[in-house]
Formats: sequence, structure tokens, C-alpha cells
Amino acid sequence: MASSCYSCILDRAKFEADILFSDDDSKREAMEELLEFMALSKGTVPSVVGTEREEIMKRRSRNPDPYREMKAESNRVATALLPVAKKFYDEAEDKLEALIRIAAAGNSMEWGVKGYDFDVDSFEEVFIETLNEKFDGDLEETRRRINRFDEILYLTDNAGEIVFDLFVIDRLMEMGKRVVIGPKTVPILNDVTADELEEMTRHPIEATGPVIGLSLEKVRPELLRLLKDEDFMVIAKGMGNFETITEFDDFLKGRLIYVMRAKCEPVASALGVARGSLVVRAA
Repeated sequence: MASSCYSCILDRAKFEADILFSDDDSKREAMEELLEFMALSKGTVPSVVGTEREEIMKRRSRNPDPYREMKAESNRVATALLPVAKKFYDEAEDKLEALIRIAAAGNSMEWGVKGYDFDVDSFEEVFIETLNEKFDGDLEETRRRINRFDEILYLTDNAGEIVFDLFVIDRLMEMGKRVVIGPKTVPILNDVTADELEEMTRHPIEATGPVIGLSLEKVRPELLRLLKDEDFMVIAKGMGNFETITEFDDFLKGRLIYVMRAKCEPVASALGVARGSLVVRAA
């Protein structure tokens, strides 16, 4: 874990504490519990500490889904912007690049990341600019893999962006692909859950687990079977999936694609890109 990750984790904890608690004592006690965990977690990837932070906040606030209202608002904004994404795709000469851009641009919808400003209302104004940003990544290798694999496991990230993910998935299925979607089992951050996704689509769903990113120790057996199935290509959305899966992705080599906006400096540095870049990486 990079040194800057500590302050980022704590900043997000303060962001959440201000939402969940009305008195300073409750905020301080939650932060102190997180600090105690962090002191014992040297060498742990940030998403593991982030998962513990979320458990502390949910338990102390007795709120099982602190981001519920933010997720609903993100879905509303993304749904309103879906015609823009569709027009961008319809007018694109390179349809595959357009799909990857839409998926990466959707990953811009994120609160509480230190140094990364996101406002749900202004996102409506900048979305088309986001779709046309400079794009950093292995587009040709992504194209080869999508052409080669008939089955895709699509690991999701945030609410809001899931609206764009479903658009991308529909287009992949029109190309003859079978797509299984992997959301979270329970609320964690503003990630989309299996229950929420079931209300949005009839596509096959295999929930991943109750953690930020992906943990082989806590992943559901059905999902683990798909991960190990060499007939499946894996598309992993977002920084949490990148942080965790890179710890064990050897058995996924040659069939794994990361798609995200690199919102923090440690992730951007690991990817070799400027912070804030839209990224697709083949692993």
C-alpha cells in the first residue's frame, strides 16, 4: 500500500462519517477504530482496508447501505445520459473503441476519492467530453480477445456506471457473446449489488462477494468457477478490482481486461499513466 493510500482511506472515512453521524464523538470513535485496524494491517492492499472501513461505518451507524441515496441519484443521472452514450456509439466508426470508452467514462462516477472531484450534476455537462478524452490502453489486444472469446465475465463496479455497463453488455451480446455479470453480494461503497441489478436486467448474474474488489477467500464458489474457466474472458471494472485482482491474476493471464478511470496516484503509477486517465489494460 502506497504512503498516500493512508490519507485517502482516512479522508473517505471522514466523508462517510460526516454523512452517517450527527455528533463528533461518534465520528471520532469510528475513525479511531479504523486507525487501530490500519496500524495492524501493514502490507495490506488498500481495498482490504477500505472494506474494513465500510464494515465499521455500517455497523456503528446501523445503516447497511450508506450510499443508497447517492446510488439512486447516480442511476438517475446515468439513465438520463444514456441517449448521449447511444448516439456516441451509433456515430462511431470504431464500435468496439466506443464501447470501451463508454465503459471507462462511466467509471468516472465516484465519490470520496481524495483529490478526485465528482459532482453528479456537473457530470451531465461534461459526459460527452469524457467520452472523447484521450484514451490510454491496449485497445488492439482488447479487440483480439473480445473477438476470440465467446463467453465473458463482466465484473462491475459502481452504481450509475452500471447503466452504461448494461448498454455495453447488450452490444456485446448482439455480437454473439454470452455475458455473465458479477456485482457485489451486499452493499459496499457505491458499488452495484446483485439485488439492485436484478431489478435492472435479466442477464445472467453471479455475485462476487461482500468486499471492495475481489477476494479469492470470500468469493462465491459459482463465481470462482467462472474465473477459473479458460473459456471465459474477464472484464474487470474499476480501481478496486484492479488493486485486488493484480494480487492473484496469474491464472487469468491472456483473458483479463481492466477498464477504469485511474482516479488516484498509486493506481495511475502502477498503470504507467497520468492520474485521471481513461484506461483499458490487457493482462
